[in-house]
Amino acid sequence: MPDLDAMDPTEIEAIADKAITSFNETVDRDTADVIVSKFTLDGTLDANVIGVDQQTLDATVKAFENRMTSECLAPVGLTLNDYLDCCDEADLPAIRSLVVKGDWKAIAEHAQRIRTALNNQLDE
Repeated sequence: MPDLDAMDPTEIEAIADKAITSFNETVDRDTADVIVSKFTLDGTLDANVIGVDQQTLDATVKAFENRMTSECLAPVGLTLNDYLDCCDEADLPAIRSLVVKGDWKAIAEHAQRIRTALNNQLDE
C-alpha cells in the first residue's frame, strides 16, 4: 500500500469503507463490542484481532482522522495534534467513543470550545 499521507483522501476512505463493511459482516456482535470497547478505553486496535492487515487498519484510522480534521477541526483552525494536545487525557475515551459513533457534531462543538479557550488565552 502506498504512503497514506500521499494518497488521495477518497482512496483512503474507500479502503476504510470496505474494511468496515467486512468487519460488520464477519465479526460477531459480541466480539465487535469488545474490540470497540477496548479501542474506546485505551485507543488501541490490533489488526490481527480485527481480521485485517496492518496497512488496511492504518488506512481506516487515517480515514477517521481525515474526516475528523476536515469536518470538525480545520473549520475552527485546529489540526489533529493541536486538538489532542488541548484535550485532557481523561476525556480521550469519550472522544474516541464519539469518533466510533460518527458524532462529528459533538466533536466539532468540542473543537470550537477549545478554539474559544485558546483565543481567550491569547487575549489575556
